[in-house]
Amino acid sequence: MRAFRGYSIGLVAVIAVASLVSFAVNTTVNPWRVTPTPWSSQKLDPYRDISSQIRTGKAGIVRANPKIDVGLVGSSRVANGLDPEFPGWQGQSVVNLGCSGGFIYESTALARYLMEERKVGLILFGVDPGDLSSTTDTRPMGDYHSSPLAGNEDRFNREIRYMIGVSTFEASMETLKRASKHEQTQYSPKGLRAHPKKKGKRSQLDFIKDRIQGEAEFDVPDTSKPAVNPAKARVLEDMMRDARQRGVHLITFIHPTHALMNSRAADAANPPVVFEHERRAVLELAQKVNRETFDGPPVEVWDFADYHPLNCDPLPQDREAVMPHWGDLGHYSIEVGNVIQSRIMGWPVPIPGAENYGTKLTAETIEPWFNHVREGYKAYLTGPGVGDMALKEQWIAEGEAKKK
Repeated sequence: MRAFRGYSIGLVAVIAVASLVSFAVNTTVNPWRVTPTPWSSQKLDPYRDISSQIRTGKAGIVRANPKIDVGLVGSSRVANGLDPEFPGWQGQSVVNLGCSGGFIYESTALARYLMEERKVGLILFGVDPGDLSSTTDTRPMGDYHSSPLAGNEDRFNREIRYMIGVSTFEASMETLKRASKHEQTQYSPKGLRAHPKKKGKRSQLDFIKDRIQGEAEFDVPDTSKPAVNPAKARVLEDMMRDARQRGVHLITFIHPTHALMNSRAADAANPPVVFEHERRAVLELAQKVNRETFDGPPVEVWDFADYHPLNCDPLPQDREAVMPHWGDLGHYSIEVGNVIQSRIMGWPVPIPGAENYGTKLTAETIEPWFNHVREGYKAYLTGPGVGDMALKEQWIAEGEAKKK
């Protein structure tokens, strides 16, 4: 009996010591920034990599910054393209909360988490073309349910894991390893994915080709006027209302895509406005919320999805070349992201010729803007986009052949 008791006491002591060591290491290293303490190491901040726990890490950025003036929220397009340290912000505290693979449900959760945790003044909220009409819920696909975004869902165990959990301890060890090697991380301390890891040596041209052919193997829906998903529209509307109630200036913007991404040669005769229903819906939701009586400023809506030259880079001519303004057909460069921020905020644009890039949508501007989009689409299909469109259709035919 004494031996068993001694064994039990010894086991408890070992567990207690291990827990204390884990607590000390995890709260000092704070690998995802979710447990900021007075003794958390500031020297390790450049080496904290959140790429394996992005939702947790973006919530950690909120926790780690006591003062946040501006939040940049959205999907990977925000994460990769909107620089929170762009000089236009002139010393304001800005954080990038974009999440790879995260759409409306996760983006609205992050915006709401930011508003609940900090007295933020401005949120730029990106909406991906196609998201509002999709039924896809990305929350089960990443670490959403194990992150602070999940609210009270398993909250106690989650917070304990951040302090003494094995997974957190492993992340702490990886952080210390990176620090010892001065190894660059993908995400900056303010949340910009400035240094994405490249998988293999596949060229940009091959990546685009493989993506187009892969999608051609499946039935891709018409992108002109798909029905808006009521559940997603409701979530977006609620977030707009929440922002106005809290006095937050919310500016929603529709991301651009490369002109080739959703183009079809057959559209030249009667070019549609791609995802027209979604664009109208975002403006209508904002107008509805703006008619309600709140102290906060009205919600704004901007649209950058047209055929401006910045959105029409020619495809690379060989496997060594890359497009100057696009990482692929869906993700614009930081330089284009800087233009988007500048246009929204009314700053001088950093790229010559971008003074008319995008527009603010209102009841008065939406129809002229859509006419401009249709004309631009037709001009692209019959002008600079002819060669790339022919190549895309060739790739699609090859992809469809794989179905058989």
